[in-house]
Parts: sequence; structure tokens; C-alpha cells
Amino acid sequence: MRHVAFLRAINTGYRRVTMADLRRAFDDAGFGPVTTHLATGNVVLPSGPGPNRVDLERIITDSFGFEAEVFLRDEDQVRAIVDRTPWPPARYLVEVSFLEREPDPGAASELEATIRRPEALIVDGTEVFFRREGKGIETVHKEATTERILGMRTTRRGLATIAGILERHLGG
Repeated sequence: MRHVAFLRAINTGYRRVTMADLRRAFDDAGFGPVTTHLATGNVVLPSGPGPNRVDLERIITDSFGFEAEVFLRDEDQVRAIVDRTPWPPARYLVEVSFLEREPDPGAASELEATIRRPEALIVDGTEVFFRREGKGIETVHKEATTERILGMRTTRRGLATIAGILERHLGG
């Protein structure tokens, strides 16, 4: 079973890392050979025993001198995210926020109530699906709102990125 590590806030601010250096760090720590997808901190780990999120976070800290949260999903979970997307991706820009754990149901309802049409937001297990009307259109919903209301860190990816990882690295 392969896993994908979605790293929070890679290549933002002072957290600059080349994907070659990121692959090397994971390979050197015994997780290789890994692949990366885009330059936004998406690391695909080969089949083997399930990796530990804490160990992966330690690799980043030890290798690059900053902390980055890791949101770990196995290949079946990545496939399920793409399959359960609530809106047609051909029509909308869909983004997915990865959560550390399932949120409190009251907090999930509170978050869903913050959204304003034409946008939409659904909390589903350990992911938040967010529908935007298109690229370049400003949104009032920020990731910081999700983190504040749910009381946990998150990282967000476009559904196109997640589908690309599934297609290119996990065999569709």
C-alpha cells in the first residue's frame, strides 16, 4: 500500500525546498524511492509498512530546519477523496482541505454555516471539500477560518492536484 504525505506550507515564505532535496531527505531516511508531485509538498511513498506521521515530520525538521505538518493518506483514501467529491470538477474549482482527525460535529456544522453562495463547503470525515466558482475569483473563505473553527491545522490542495497524484503515481 502506497501513501501520500501532503505537507503543510512547503515553498511558502522561508520554507523553500526543492523537490529533489525533499526526495533525497525521504530517501536517505529509508522511505525511498519516493516521488513528488508539483512543488507544493506532495510526497508519494512506495509500498511498504505504513509510515508514521511524526517520523515524517521529524525528517523535515532535521533536514530543512523548520516544522511542517504532514497529512498522511493511503492510496485507497486518495482514491476515495476523488470519488466522493460532491461537485463535478469539470464545472467548478474544487479544493480539499486535509484534517488531522475527524472534527467535532458541532464545529463541522459551524464551519459549513460560514460559507456564502455561490461557494459551497462540506465537511466529510477527515476532509473538507470547498467549491469555488473559478480561479482568480476572490473568496472570503480562508483556510485560517477552517483551522480556527475546527481547532486543528490543515493543508489544502486543488482536486486537480489530488487527481493528478492518483493518475500519475498511484495507477489511477
